[in-house]
Amino acid sequence: MSTLIDLVGIALFSNWLLGWFEPLNKYRNKLVDKMINTMVKHNLLWAQPLLAVFNCPMCLAFWSSLIYTKNFTYALIASFMALVFNLIITLYSYVKSELN
Repeated sequence: MSTLIDLVGIALFSNWLLGWFEPLNKYRNKLVDKMINTMVKHNLLWAQPLLAVFNCPMCLAFWSSLIYTKNFTYALIASFMALVFNLIITLYSYVKSELN
């Protein structure tokens, strides 16, 4: 039960960090732009998947839970929960904008 609560927490935190927390988005975008420029300049295009961790809540949840639990199945579950939470948030935002 404790592991499930940890996985839900990781999934929610990754959605919050990459979606809702506006003060961090400005610095995250600068970091991603700088990483893209460095990768193109030094021909490090093989490292492009690293950028997904900074832009994708599902990827962040997967890698965070894999590092935290060291269990691939738990990492997949956390990534799926982050996807479901992201879809719920997107649907809620859409419905809210349609009602207003």
